Amino acid sequence: MRRTGLLLFLIALVGLPACGDGESEAPAALKVILSHGNNSRPYLPWPGEVAKQIAGDLEDIGFEVEIEMQPWSSYIPSVERGDHQMAILGWSADVPDTDNFLSSLLHKESAKEGSANNISFYRSDEVSGLLDQARLSHDEAERDQLYLRAQELIFRDAPMVPLVYTDRMIAHRATHGPLTVEWVTHPVLRLVQTPVDGTLVFLRGADSNKLDPGDVTDGESSKVIEQVYDTLVRYKPGTIEIEPSLATSWASSEDKKTWTFQLREGVTFHDGAPLNAGAVVDTFQRMNDKQHRFSFSDGKWANWTALFGFVDEVKQGANDLEVVFVCNQPAPPFFLKQLAMFTCSIISPKALEKHQAGIRRNPVGTGPFKFKGWRTDDVIELERFDDYWDGAPKLKSLYFRISNNATVRSNRLIANNGAELIDNLDPATIAKLESDANVQVARRPQSSLCYLAMNNLRAPFDNPKVRQAVAYAINKKGLIARAYKGYAKPATVPVPPGFNGFHADLPDRPYDPEKAKALLREAGYDVK
Repeated sequence: MRRTGLLLFLIALVGLPACGDGESEAPAALKVILSHGNNSRPYLPWPGEVAKQIAGDLEDIGFEVEIEMQPWSSYIPSVERGDHQMAILGWSADVPDTDNFLSSLLHKESAKEGSANNISFYRSDEVSGLLDQARLSHDEAERDQLYLRAQELIFRDAPMVPLVYTDRMIAHRATHGPLTVEWVTHPVLRLVQTPVDGTLVFLRGADSNKLDPGDVTDGESSKVIEQVYDTLVRYKPGTIEIEPSLATSWASSEDKKTWTFQLREGVTFHDGAPLNAGAVVDTFQRMNDKQHRFSFSDGKWANWTALFGFVDEVKQGANDLEVVFVCNQPAPPFFLKQLAMFTCSIISPKALEKHQAGIRRNPVGTGPFKFKGWRTDDVIELERFDDYWDGAPKLKSLYFRISNNATVRSNRLIANNGAELIDNLDPATIAKLESDANVQVARRPQSSLCYLAMNNLRAPFDNPKVRQAVAYAINKKGLIARAYKGYAKPATVPVPPGFNGFHADLPDRPYDPEKAKALLREAGYDVK
């Protein structure tokens, strides 16, 4: 890791004043609402317990904390709008690159009320400029330096508190294995070999929000989307290596501003419509052009807005199987990996025409499984697509069922009671799962981040001293011991270890309640 100027910077770092934020007049009391969803996630197996521990730490330094739990289906839209003061959330990468953490969670363009991934609503021009420069560079060393500097500024401004890094884990009945934990996608269920013509029940923590790939960001929706749809390119299972999918080949201009893709011949959607350039153009232009006939007025297109601002147009090329991306600047070095995201799933134009906004509950793709039915808060059923271009899956049916209790999911898997696959494991049951000969547990180390977002636009968190005080107040080791049963590591920056540009030399703020109180007093609050 390069350290140019780093030591001098670190010596002065803690004492630097935060910039980019004005200090507002302090309210009479530190009364705050801490929000969380009801659904366990890879980074948050027990949301309520994590919220309880954080609230206790904050109350120790003078806050009055009300904990607010919301159903997952309303929680995500709420925090995207910025309704919250404080919120617990996390991130598992959609693209295996530091940009996917920093730009998604902290770039100013990701902080738009109504479609925010940046739910801290942190709008630093300086940090966003560094992230933009890193996207333009195809020099790995230069990119790393830009990301290191961005993380140092983020540390100074404390827009959020990185809490823990967690493993991504799944557990499944041995008869359905082996399955691996993918780097950025969900389990690849088309690869399940047994039982032939059988079923698999994926018992998960909450229902999907909607099944329109371009208009969702949540994991519960993408679990289903990835089985129904295909993208132009995809990850080779178990790796971050890109391989052909609906596109068989591609090439870019020397300046990386024009990318041409050749589509696979003879592919059909589940409704019989042919895969062609028009279908691909409609899929992308509906997110790129608000005047497009399939760009619904209430569509948020959050991932596209945050990650694909460099794309000016997607159009048909020289023939019906050629698609061209025209960019306003060189596409980033991870462009192909972005195109493997569920957001870029190709949708049947026939289905879009038929269902319009109803596509959200009637998904039609080219994927290995086709949509059969959805009973809200109960089950989503998929069935094998026999004409799948890459060979029909061995499984006949998939059922996505719900239990929001992680312990119940583990027990039902062990008992083979309506569960063959689970994720977001209860830490207290991992040892029991691993000791069961009929169950297999797979993991991907420290690839997810859990964080505490403080809404920088709302008091008292529009004051950087208050945000810094919160960072000093949280006992991460105690949080890990009590809420994660030891299955997590303290997070220092908003990027997990192992990703390019991870700042291993940036020291975390220690657990220091007295320092936290001193900062609150500096901010104008009367705390003991």
